Amino acid sequence: MAIRSVIEAGSRDRRMYEPTASPGSSNRLLRLAPPSEVTRILAVAEKVQLKPRQIVHHWRLPMDHVYFVESGLISVSAKVDEERFVEAWLIGSEGMVGAPCLLAPDDKAPPHRRIVQVGGTALRIPTSAFLGMLDEVPALRGVILRYINVVLLQTSQAGACNALHSVKQRLARWLLLAEGSLQSAELPLTHAVLAQLLGVRRASVSECLEALERQGSLVNMRAAIRITDRAGLEHTACSCLRRIQREYERQMRDSVEWGSKPSVSIM
Repeated sequence: MAIRSVIEAGSRDRRMYEPTASPGSSNRLLRLAPPSEVTRILAVAEKVQLKPRQIVHHWRLPMDHVYFVESGLISVSAKVDEERFVEAWLIGSEGMVGAPCLLAPDDKAPPHRRIVQVGGTALRIPTSAFLGMLDEVPALRGVILRYINVVLLQTSQAGACNALHSVKQRLARWLLLAEGSLQSAELPLTHAVLAQLLGVRRASVSECLEALERQGSLVNMRAAIRITDRAGLEHTACSCLRRIQREYERQMRDSVEWGSKPSVSIM
């Protein structure tokens, strides 16, 4: 069954989007919503700590809460065998954990596992309360649906990337996407975690990181990696990185106009 989402944005000029200050949140989706809608969200949200290795959504269990990430990094992982998961996409302050519940609110056993890779904070909202107030936040709903379009692009692009590009290229892409999500050049991630996220051997990740360090793109630290030459790392990464980044910019730039109700068709 095909699902098609069409969102008519109110603003049709082509200026670069500039997130505006929103009351009480550093989440970049909320910063694109009208302050009145953000206030409604904050009224039902609870600020929580995200701890490394914390599972916020278990595979095939109900999504009891959605999360607007303010800091930290969460990976969404697909199950590939009984004990193994591989990262499908990343979520930081640019996104939301649990956005697919907008498309299938009655799904009681959604796929994928969502696990904290880098600790931080998030606004947590009971899923039932969030779904119940969507008609009250039409602009934010439009922004989230556009964000889902980005996720669809990111996952399909990652699938093609994994099939055709080298581990070194994929690792560079992953590190740069993680840097953008965290908004920090220092990534508190071990070689073992990176290997698990990419679905490759730890030795392969260590070899690629050493090569990237020799070329001056990053510094390997104890349980962390610091990006020192972003341009150099971008040169190593495949073109998939730029496609994902451009799509996020396009979708957010064309997001719904303040106060307008998007036209949404899901078939």
